[in-house]
Amino acid sequence: MIIQPYGGMEKTMARNKTDSGYLPDKEIVDLYWSRDEKAIDETDKKYGKYLYTIAYNIIHSRLDCEECLNDTYLGTWNSIPPQRPGSLQGFLSRITRNIAVDRYRERSASKRIPSELVSSLEELGDTLSYDGSLEEEAAVSAVAEELNKFLRELDERDQFIFVCRYYYCDTIDDLSKMLSVSERTVFRAISKMREELRERLKEGGIEV
Repeated sequence: MIIQPYGGMEKTMARNKTDSGYLPDKEIVDLYWSRDEKAIDETDKKYGKYLYTIAYNIIHSRLDCEECLNDTYLGTWNSIPPQRPGSLQGFLSRITRNIAVDRYRERSASKRIPSELVSSLEELGDTLSYDGSLEEEAAVSAVAEELNKFLRELDERDQFIFVCRYYYCDTIDDLSKMLSVSERTVFRAISKMREELRERLKEGGIEV
C-alpha cells in the first residue's frame, strides 16, 4: 500500500531552498513537453539533491541512489507527455520513491539491508496489520480512504510529520531538525497519531 502525500504538504516547506535561480516548474514541464533534453538538466539542478535524499533514506547506497535518479529522469521523460503533472515535485518524488523501493526489495531478497524504510514501515505495522497479502482491492481502498481522511483532519505540522516519516522515510532526527523541536516531541507526536489512527480504523471496522 502506498500512502500518498496530502496536498499542500510538499517537502518545500522545510527542506528545499528558495526557487531563485531555478526555472519555474511550469517551464520545466514545458521543456519535457517540447522534448527538449534541457528539461532533465533543469530537473536535476532544482530537485536532484531532494530526490537523492528520498532514495538514500530507503536504500542507503550512493551508487544505487545515482541509478535511481537516472531512472527517475528517464521515467519522467517517458511520462511527460502525455502526462502534465500539477505538482512536478510530487510527481518526481513518487517516481523516485517507487524506483527506490523496488531496488530495495531486489537487494533485500538475498540479504537484509539496514533501511529507514524498514524502520518506518515497522512502526506503522504496529498500527496497520496489512502485510501485502490482502487480495481484495476493496479492503485496500478502504484503508487508503481512511488514511486520507485522517491526514486531512490533522493540523499542518502533524500532517508534515506523518507524511515525512511514512512517505519520505525521514528519521526522527531529521524531522526534529527540520521543525526545530526535540526528538522527544517528534516521537510523541508520531506515537499519538499512530494511536489515533488505530482507533480510527477500528471504528471504521478495519482489522488492525
